[in-house]
Amino acid sequence: MLKNQCKVLPQEYPTMETANEIMKQVVPILMIPINRYLRYLILCTKYMRDMGIKIIELNAAKVGVEEKTRHNISNNLEVPAQVKGWLDDVGKINAQVENVPNNIGSCFNLKIRHTAGRSAVEISEEIDSVMRRYKEINWADHPIPPGRVHSMKSSTSTLSTKHNDFQSRELTFTKALKALDPNHKSHMIALCGMGGVGKTTMMQRLKKVAKEKRMFSYIIEAVIGEKTDPISIQEAISYYLGVELNANTKSVRADMLRQGFKAKSDVGKDKFLIILDDVWQSVDLEDIGLSPFPNQGVNFKVLLTSRDRHICTVMGVEGHSIFNVGLLTEAESKRLFWQFVEGSDPELHKIGEDIVSKCCGLPIAIKTMACTLRDKSTDAWKDALSRLEHHDIENVASKVFKASYDNLQDEETKSTFFLCGLFPEDSNIPMEELVRYGWGLKLFKKVYTIREARTRLNTCIERLIYTNLLIKVDDVQCIKMHDLIRSFVLDMFSKVEHASIVNHGNTLEWPADDMHDSCKGLSLTCKGICEFCGDLKFPNLMILKLMHGDKSLRFPQNFYEGMQKLQVISYDKMKYPLLPLSSECSTNLRVLHLHECSLQMFDFSSIGNLLNLEVLSFADSCIQMLPSTIGNLKKLRVLDLRGSDDLHIEQGILKNLVKLEELYMGFYDEFRHRGKGIYNMTDDNYNEIAERSKGLSALEIEFFRNNAQPKNMSFEKLEKFKISVGRRYLYGDYMKHMYAVQNTLKLVTKKGELLDSRLNELFVKTEMLCLSVDDMNDLGDLDVKSSRFPQPSSFKILRVLVVSMCAELRYLFTIGVAKDLSNLEHLEVDSCDNMEELICSENAGKKTITFLKLKVLCLFGLPKLSGLCHNVNRIELLQLVELKLSRIGNITSIYPKNKLETSCFLKAEVLVPKLEKLSIIHMDNLKEIWPCDFRTSDEVNLREIYVNSCDKLMNLFPCNPMPLLHHLQELQVKWCGSIEVLFNIDLDCAGEIGEGGIKTNLRSIEVDCLGKLREVWRIKGDQVNSGVNIRSFQAVEKIMVKRCKRFRNLFTPTGANFDLGALMEISIEDCGGERGIFNESEKSSQEEKQEIGISFLSCLTHSSQNLHKLKLMKCQGVDVVFEIESPTSRELVTTHHNQEIVLPYLEDLYIRYMNNMSHVWKCNWNKFVTLPKEQSESPFYNLTTIYMYGCRRIKYLFSPLMAKLLSNLKKVHIEFCDGIEEVVSNRDDKDEEMTTFTNTSTILFPHLDSLHLSSLKTLKHIGGGGGAKFWNNELSFDNTIITTTLDQSKSSEAGGVFWSLCQYSREIEISRCNALSSVIPCYAAGQSQKLQVLKIKFCNGMKEVFETQETSSNKSGCDEGKGGTPTPAIPRINDAIVPKLPYLKILEIVSCEGLEHIFTFSALESLRHLKKLKIWNCKAMKVIVKREEYASASSSKKVVVFPRLKSIVLKALPELVGFFLGMNEFRWPLLDEVVIEKCPKMIVFASGGSTAPKLKSIKTTFGIYSVDQHGLNFQTTFPPTSERTPWSFHKLIELDVKHSHDVKKIIPSSELLQLQKLGKIRVSGCKMVEEVFEALEESGRNRNSSSGRGFDESSQTTTTLINPPNLTQLELVGLDRLRNLWKRNQWTVFEFPNLTRVEISECDRLEHVFTSSMVGSLLQLQELCIKDCGHMEEVIVVKAEEESDDKTNETLVLPRLNSLTLKSLPRLKAFSLGKEDFSLPLLDSLAISYCPAMTTFTKGNSTTPQLKEIEINYNSFYAGEDINSFIKMNKR
Repeated sequence: MLKNQCKVLPQEYPTMETANEIMKQVVPILMIPINRYLRYLILCTKYMRDMGIKIIELNAAKVGVEEKTRHNISNNLEVPAQVKGWLDDVGKINAQVENVPNNIGSCFNLKIRHTAGRSAVEISEEIDSVMRRYKEINWADHPIPPGRVHSMKSSTSTLSTKHNDFQSRELTFTKALKALDPNHKSHMIALCGMGGVGKTTMMQRLKKVAKEKRMFSYIIEAVIGEKTDPISIQEAISYYLGVELNANTKSVRADMLRQGFKAKSDVGKDKFLIILDDVWQSVDLEDIGLSPFPNQGVNFKVLLTSRDRHICTVMGVEGHSIFNVGLLTEAESKRLFWQFVEGSDPELHKIGEDIVSKCCGLPIAIKTMACTLRDKSTDAWKDALSRLEHHDIENVASKVFKASYDNLQDEETKSTFFLCGLFPEDSNIPMEELVRYGWGLKLFKKVYTIREARTRLNTCIERLIYTNLLIKVDDVQCIKMHDLIRSFVLDMFSKVEHASIVNHGNTLEWPADDMHDSCKGLSLTCKGICEFCGDLKFPNLMILKLMHGDKSLRFPQNFYEGMQKLQVISYDKMKYPLLPLSSECSTNLRVLHLHECSLQMFDFSSIGNLLNLEVLSFADSCIQMLPSTIGNLKKLRVLDLRGSDDLHIEQGILKNLVKLEELYMGFYDEFRHRGKGIYNMTDDNYNEIAERSKGLSALEIEFFRNNAQPKNMSFEKLEKFKISVGRRYLYGDYMKHMYAVQNTLKLVTKKGELLDSRLNELFVKTEMLCLSVDDMNDLGDLDVKSSRFPQPSSFKILRVLVVSMCAELRYLFTIGVAKDLSNLEHLEVDSCDNMEELICSENAGKKTITFLKLKVLCLFGLPKLSGLCHNVNRIELLQLVELKLSRIGNITSIYPKNKLETSCFLKAEVLVPKLEKLSIIHMDNLKEIWPCDFRTSDEVNLREIYVNSCDKLMNLFPCNPMPLLHHLQELQVKWCGSIEVLFNIDLDCAGEIGEGGIKTNLRSIEVDCLGKLREVWRIKGDQVNSGVNIRSFQAVEKIMVKRCKRFRNLFTPTGANFDLGALMEISIEDCGGERGIFNESEKSSQEEKQEIGISFLSCLTHSSQNLHKLKLMKCQGVDVVFEIESPTSRELVTTHHNQEIVLPYLEDLYIRYMNNMSHVWKCNWNKFVTLPKEQSESPFYNLTTIYMYGCRRIKYLFSPLMAKLLSNLKKVHIEFCDGIEEVVSNRDDKDEEMTTFTNTSTILFPHLDSLHLSSLKTLKHIGGGGGAKFWNNELSFDNTIITTTLDQSKSSEAGGVFWSLCQYSREIEISRCNALSSVIPCYAAGQSQKLQVLKIKFCNGMKEVFETQETSSNKSGCDEGKGGTPTPAIPRINDAIVPKLPYLKILEIVSCEGLEHIFTFSALESLRHLKKLKIWNCKAMKVIVKREEYASASSSKKVVVFPRLKSIVLKALPELVGFFLGMNEFRWPLLDEVVIEKCPKMIVFASGGSTAPKLKSIKTTFGIYSVDQHGLNFQTTFPPTSERTPWSFHKLIELDVKHSHDVKKIIPSSELLQLQKLGKIRVSGCKMVEEVFEALEESGRNRNSSSGRGFDESSQTTTTLINPPNLTQLELVGLDRLRNLWKRNQWTVFEFPNLTRVEISECDRLEHVFTSSMVGSLLQLQELCIKDCGHMEEVIVVKAEEESDDKTNETLVLPRLNSLTLKSLPRLKAFSLGKEDFSLPLLDSLAISYCPAMTTFTKGNSTTPQLKEIEINYNSFYAGEDINSFIKMNKR
């Protein structure tokens, strides 16, 4: 067949020979790959064997290299750079070998054999290459430079970003670490702070993190120190760099370092971190081989630490790269202290905390004190605290501060520093006072004006702040000094060079005498000081500063004697300052400060004699008249009159002050000083001010009375000013900036008047501008216009701008003006009805408007406003942090839907990258904040959103709110009637929401009065039922929902996937008025339970497992708060260990006004059988407080089976729950005997502290556990047995166990529970081992406190069980149960009308801890302790001892016969208070007698009576008299009668001589009383004589002296018919020699208090107060018979009277209308209020040498020399 197929080739084709030649050339080439393939296939085994040999050799070499590497690293030797790459290649080869098939000996798969052979050959070739490189590795073993960050060291898995540092510093650390990043633009970074604050500690932490993250190749560190030595710094740098410096000159060494940096920088690839620690002076980087400029061939950053911010700036650190390391918080300070010492002793712990507070957050001081006190005695701790209190810091941090002080280079700064030490601890130091003190002391050299002095002082203060010796505060006009630095200053004051005496403590201690001569400064707080020592002399004193001296302070007459060098006097809050009148100190005195001193009607005209005075301040001293003598002060430069009401300035004064530079009149904080600084300025005054204005550099003044306008004023020299025109108060948010700015203008005026006054010339210097100019067109309309030259904008430095009530204003700025507001920080526009845009859009075009510093923008009451600017390319609010919008009618949204949106506020062209706070109020047309499809960007940084009263607002957030919540922390929404849901989330739009989704910072959600709100969250989309866990709310800590009537459920089944792991508090109030609406066909079983009002389902609570506090109030849709169910038994087997624990961290449960609630807990105990083994894993384990109020439907709180779950319960408080019948009930526990039991004991309610039950109408018993279903004494839950303390014999007899909740509480208070017949049931009466406090009030159904009788089935005191099933009989001891109350301390029973006794006699033995017994208003109470019928004969002989009882109060017990009527003796060793009031039938206290050695008196209805050593052994053998005096007057100590309406005379005449012990009289509310003391009449004297009491016949013609020797106080209140304290007659004379205090008020018919003849006996009277006596005409009256005596020149003396108050006495004419003179030598307080008829004090002369001040109608005035003259002048 082949032959048939062959064909003869044509002749032209090549011959076979030609083909052979070709094949000879081609075949070898083609055979090469074939041979290679065949070799791989045939020689596969050989190649594999060769590879194996080579890999063994390679790995051996690898082991050697690794060992050598480890050796070099451990010995800090260089590892060749190629080692790391070589080892990496070896690792790759080994990985390749692992992938080569190794079992090929019997493999017949040609492909596998080929692949293995080829791989072996290729790997062998790589091994050969790597081994050749191995031989090239040169191990020079040079030492590694210490600064090198070795790349061979692996980074730790967890970086050291967490450290033993403090949370308050985390932000600083994070920012500094970010700045250290090599990619960050900062070239130099500085940590700045006071000495010892922890700068180096934070630097070391930064260094460690930088090294771990290998941010730099080299980290080089040098400690600079106080004395900068360039050679030492170079040596340190060379050490870390590994460069040897063998030259001596600084410049050569710097060149060598420069070459070293370049050599090691690898052409800029390696990065260097240079750390310069403790820098005191500027370090030149050129000296250490670096350029001060970046990108000069070496890639490096500098991190330095310094106390001096100025040094950091000089070295080139930019302000944003200087990070201040602040002081520790109080909690951090304590934590640091207790790290070094142990403080288990409570006393040491208290001392330690006081020591920490004295260290004021300075770590070095805290650590030093802690290490010093470690293992020391209590006395050592006390001594350390005492030293700190007395500013002895020698061993704390004095060297630290001394170094900072010594580094201050100029004396002016040092002197300023010492001036700050004169102020009290922790006080704000006003810089203005420092200026004036410095001027007076001539501290500032070559300054010639106050303005120059202020500039110099600001420079000094800035230096001190930069060196951290002073601290900035919020008020820019003040600074502060750290307490320890102040202690250092005080220590310096003790040295002669800086000698000063400073004491602002509670006690004044003068230093040694030798200190007085050298003392230059004296600064004292005079609180509590009565008098200065007259012997003190201070010849070198230059500054005197006294503070807080009250009216008792007395100065010696020669106080200023010898103070010739005194230059500054400063009195602050001194009631009566002593003005310098003597010539000794008038020559050099330059500054006089009288701040907040009482100068009303004070004659200070003598100040005009201090001719060298240059600074005079009356700030807040309320002066009313500036006397003409002030015009004599020709050298005066500063006059401060701020804070003076109704000030009158005499004509010519201001005109004469020719050198005046600064004038301050008014302009105070409008909220703190309301009404102050109102001046009665005349036209002449204004003209004089205008004349002086030409030379003024500082002016504070107000023009607002009588349409005053600034006319003819010159403002050219003004550098400091606050001027108000037209209105005193301009309200707004700008007020918080009041103390943050200096130059202020508040102008309420017309445009023409403003331009005429030329006040607009001050705009160029103004920082705060408040305008209400009705006819201005825009802000530029008020600018200064120049016809000659183009004028720059006047608003360059403006920081705060407030514009209000400008009716013509359509826009505020032109674009040109807007661009010039480069310093504007706060802009507020209010009530401009015609404003359409903020910036005029005409000719805006493509321009960009930028507000560089604007932080706060407030727009209120702009109904026509539609945006910031209508036609502009871009508006950049780069620093805007807070935006407030209110009453802007045209805005429908805040953020735009698209670029064409016109009705939104922040249109697309508005850039606000830093906005944090958004407040929206009363925006009537606002529908949404963000559109539903809003696509956010990283530029939205909102942290707080507040929305109020926006009724049309429907959507708060877009459908995907997650990105917006990344920064949001607080959300508050109120009074928005259209919002149905807060977060309407479409999961299809939300993107990733699970574990990898956006995590947010939202902490708080608060909503109030949202009428349509139904849900917090509404979820839709395909992922709703996917089970994904939504983590976007994982940071929420608090949710509050109030007054949202349609709101039904916080958690719904669709919301069950929310992660609310941080949620700690839920508060829902007045919600759920409407039932939820569900589609019946679509309801799940869970939804059905939601419908019936279960607030928390156990299947939903996993979303909020960390919940600590739950508050529910007025949620009418809730029937059950918690429904607890377990899974089925099959599920229990499979999921026991994964079962969710219900609210294990819940601590506080508050439930109020839940009228439809039937259960708090509803549990299916048949299913709920697998409780955790550990109680700490139980549901509700941490619940400590249950508070339930006003819940009408609920019948009980919880069941006995809940007792184990509530093992940490501490407080139960239930009030006004009308339906509650018992606190604990098993009525709903079905088949509870099926519960499993095991054998481990526990105690019920081990922490129960308080049980409070009030106003529970149907409460029949408190309830507990037990009943016929339990037949042993162990109540079991799972693996726990709860055993009661009842004896087993008793329980076996009873056939069951019983416990009551009340037996476990430490304190029980029950009130207004009228259905409750007893508190402690019979079966628990002997088991109340913890009870300490028992209070029962207003329980009229109460029959027994401690149930003692056998319980019947219907007896309310014992538990009845479910459905009224009677409980088994409790065993009785002789037919009674004996209460055991071993720890009861306080027992109070009030208004329990059914109680006849409290204790049985047998119970007294257990009352060994009882301290207080109070029984009040129990109408049926017969005895306190009841005798027992079955008592044995021996029991009546027992002595009853109350070892700790201190107080017995028995009040309003009309049937009480005695405390105990048995014959037992009672002993009361500690009893010291007994009150027996309104007990008319009480005839004996204890029939068997009593011993009370410490009892000194008994308080009764009539007063306090003394008792003898027999104490309570009294028996009343006679009925009470009509005057309610059952005991004798001779034992009466205090008489106190209240609201007795049948008594006419308090002390009858028959008892007047029995008042030897009477010390106090108080009578109040007795409407029928006519006399306090009934004077003896003639008939009475005879009657008393015949009866043998009081007087005898021989005394009928003599006068009887009534002289109560111990009476000190008399108080009469509300005695409507009182006409006389006593009736004076010829037989009776009253004297009160020891009476010290008399107060009479509301005695309308009383016409006088004393007669003039009695004044001589009032030798001790100190305080006299008469108020509201409508008929009183004079206090001391002269009777006609006294006037007839020839005593017209007699002087009546009240030698000790120091306080006299006369108030609301409409007919009072005078203190006394007689002709006698009065001497009141100690009177220092006189108050006369609302006595319109009073025209004089006395008709005669009155002497009051100590009276400095008189209070008239609650205003204080200087008394002057004569009180009569003062009253007459005040009357005029």
